[in-house]
Amino acid sequence: MQPSIKISFCVTCCNRLWQLKQTLQHNLDNLPDDFEITLVDYRSPDGLSEWIWDNFKVYIERQKLNFFEVKNDISWNVSKAKNLAHRISNGQYLFNLDADNFISAEDIALILKSYRLNFPLHQWSGVWSDGSYGRIGMPRSLFFKLGGYDESMMPMGGQDTDLIERINRLRVAISKLPPPKIKAIENTIEDKVSQVNYLSKNSADLYAVFNTLNQHQSKLRLETEGALRQDGFATFKGLLNGKPIIIDGLNEIRSY
Repeated sequence: MQPSIKISFCVTCCNRLWQLKQTLQHNLDNLPDDFEITLVDYRSPDGLSEWIWDNFKVYIERQKLNFFEVKNDISWNVSKAKNLAHRISNGQYLFNLDADNFISAEDIALILKSYRLNFPLHQWSGVWSDGSYGRIGMPRSLFFKLGGYDESMMPMGGQDTDLIERINRLRVAISKLPPPKIKAIENTIEDKVSQVNYLSKNSADLYAVFNTLNQHQSKLRLETEGALRQDGFATFKGLLNGKPIIIDGLNEIRSY
């Protein structure tokens, strides 16, 4: 049976509560009835979970907000975090939305066109530094066929580009959407690497190293393995809408 949720906006957050306080209510207010936001609290140390339960419990109960709190000790990795938000979603169509991004009624109208055509999409402004590059959507079946974001990559840098290149390798047309109506919240390099516990390098150097290594890995895996990733997913233990679950590498969910 086809899921009743048309589109899931998949958000992950670690130490970015200050951004969600600006974006989450706005984004929920713009959701049609058969859409949801799936949010992952990836062991955020800033009180994110408490804030969600204090302010958004009604949205969880109405199934407009699908909320997962990671409880196992697992290091930050963008691919693992984004995959987790997609894996626990309920939508027929999955759209990555970073915590610093807004959605508007105009954006939703554009995204719906790709959803109805069953096409992947990229809603990037063309400006690398404005926070819109990760706005990638696709049918649920395509996301899991690809194996999601590559979890073998370094913690951050290049995951979105790798995913787009793998879609291209399948010769699947990607809809190029106009820029989002509202610009993302501006991030510094320090903000981007704040979740990574590498103390031997400054933020700019660390981010550059991650990007370079991931670019090389992406190219090598594309050439040697093609577009599909069959490594399996990370296993997570946590609370899904307040209920304790384990989601394993095969994407099976069970209670504990």
